Amino acid sequence: MTTESFSASPLATVVPTYVYAQYADDPDIQAFFAGVNTTAQGYVDWFNATPLSVYTSANINGPLLDWIGQGIYGISRPVISTLMSRSYGAYNTVPYNTLPYGTRKHINSGTAQAASDDIYKRTLTWHTYLGDGRQMSIQWLRMRVARFIFGANGSDIPVEDSFQISIERSSTGFSGAFGSAAYNTQAYNTRKTRNNLAARSITITVPAGQNSQIFQALVNEGYLALPFQVRFTVIVA
Repeated sequence: MTTESFSASPLATVVPTYVYAQYADDPDIQAFFAGVNTTAQGYVDWFNATPLSVYTSANINGPLLDWIGQGIYGISRPVISTLMSRSYGAYNTVPYNTLPYGTRKHINSGTAQAASDDIYKRTLTWHTYLGDGRQMSIQWLRMRVARFIFGANGSDIPVEDSFQISIERSSTGFSGAFGSAAYNTQAYNTRKTRNNLAARSITITVPAGQNSQIFQALVNEGYLALPFQVRFTVIVA
């Protein structure tokens, strides 16, 4: 029984096929076997240069990338959409006398297109990268956003790239000081933290650019996983 070790290099050359001695003097058979060995070596070289789990490789693209993203990581290629759907027909949804009585009209507007290989790889990195840990913090979020925007083909980035990302958290605030709460709504000499929706909101400001706009669209679509307890707003500055 053997145990796989990543410290051991994979087989670099194929174990060649060979011609039996009684056919060794036939040049056609020798040429055929040489061709088989050359083809097999090509497969070995490709697999050594293209580890399928490392989707950031330039050799992984198109349908192969889809197969790896869905088959290994369970993440499908995102669709970048600005589509908006609206139905008309129910009472008070259209001006009077503009739609025949008893009819319904459904309108789609906007565009939708599958993400490029580059954006798909950035999305895979968003969901699979564990170098920042599993606990959300402001720095955790800043690095994740910066990696999506600046990490070409899902690659990692230097820490200084994160300085271009602004993360703002709404202050929870508190009431208790004079004038901070309506009269007779809070016990005298007590202090209370305001726990409202604004206190669970985070604004992410990213530099202008196509990748930033795509990031904004994917966050709005809910495609990029984020803590559901917090409301995130993306602003492209």
